[in-house]
Amino acid sequence: MQISAFPPENAPKLSRVCSATGRPFEPGEKIFTFLFEENGEIQRRDLCAEAFAKTRRPENALAWWSSRLPSGGEKKEKLAPNDALIDFFESLADRPEEAALRYVLALLLTRRRVLRFEREEFDAADASSRPDSVPSIVFFSPRRETSYVVPVVEMNAEEIAAVETRLLALVREPDARLKTAAPSPVVPIPTPTLEDDASF
Repeated sequence: MQISAFPPENAPKLSRVCSATGRPFEPGEKIFTFLFEENGEIQRRDLCAEAFAKTRRPENALAWWSSRLPSGGEKKEKLAPNDALIDFFESLADRPEEAALRYVLALLLTRRRVLRFEREEFDAADASSRPDSVPSIVFFSPRRETSYVVPVVEMNAEEIAAVETRLLALVREPDARLKTAAPSPVVPIPTPTLEDDASF
């Protein structure tokens, strides 16, 4: 199973300089972020307001949002807004090589109560020929009134950690403190009933 097109430690993180001008961001400055696809990889671009006003949104943009650097000396982070996350989640539907990333993101959105677990289902033909076939989970978005079928991706603890690391690097924004939790051990697959509101 391919987890990503590049190692998680190389996933694009929030830049400290504007991607277009090279100017360092100032405390309290508004930042505009794009996630987009380039050469089969998901990339991130952070722009200052001046550069954003002169930049056309990439045609291959998967999600975008704005945030603001903290004005104090403390580094503060959280995840991208829910609308940006679900846009990104929807954009991964036609990218089978990103099945693991989409599955983990679906669990995150369930924790945030953006998606709701509906049911687990098996492909009838596959289930009859393969008793050990992997199920899919149907999630529902009350806000968008849309259901999503997400294949379960079986991963070991190391693979799960790699996907989580990559996801966090892609969607963190510097707008408020990210609540941290102890690293999760082996996560049973599937994990359809995440009821808590803990952040990754």
